[in-house]
Amino acid sequence: MRRITNPKHPNVSQVGTDVQYEGEPHRITDVGGSYFKLVRLRDGYGKNVKIRDVNGR
Repeated sequence: MRRITNPKHPNVSQVGTDVQYEGEPHRITDVGGSYFKLVRLRDGYGKNVKIRDVNGR
């Protein structure tokens, strides 16, 4: 997976990991600002989600 984001972002290490979001498995494909780009593994649907919603802070 090619990383698009500047490596200085504090959450760049989470790109490529699988997470549970809204009860379904998603993969983090990009990070920028205060958002993750999540892609649902079931059908490939992508959306931007706040990092705080994924990491739970």
